[in-house]
Amino acid sequence: MNNWLKIGIAGGLVLGAIKLFKMKTISEKMVSNLSNPRIHKVDLSGIYFRTEIKIQNPTKNSMTITKPAVTLTTNNKYITSNSPEQKEIVIKPLTTTDIDTIELNIGWTTLAGYVTGIVGKAPTIIAAFKKKDLKGIASALAIPLEMKYSLYANGLFYESEPQKIM
Repeated sequence: MNNWLKIGIAGGLVLGAIKLFKMKTISEKMVSNLSNPRIHKVDLSGIYFRTEIKIQNPTKNSMTITKPAVTLTTNNKYITSNSPEQKEIVIKPLTTTDIDTIELNIGWTTLAGYVTGIVGKAPTIIAAFKKKDLKGIASALAIPLEMKYSLYANGLFYESEPQKIM
């Protein structure tokens, strides 16, 4: 019985080492980034942002991730984020996977805390949105906006670096 226990422990250690090696390989070679972060809509309730996340897996191993939670910040201060979901996505080997569109809403009252005189700037922001002028919206808001995302990949937490969008 004692020998069987030793064999079982050794087998468990070997399987654990193999799994850790696969996870290390994926984490070193996997590339993920925000894809097409944009202003989707501007209306009386606020500004709506949308983005997708693209994950490239050039390894021969697959992995499972949770649907990312995207956070919008300004100067590292939290503004808003999407609701986390318990949706799991399988990233197949040697593929590029686009994660579903994620939408974030910033209400005008929330923006008022970061932008002085937001009520007076609303017509300028709406006019710039109608012209698809992101620089006009950014100059009207006059605040830097960054997006980052976090997710679980094979049970390990991952958080991206903030990406400037305006």
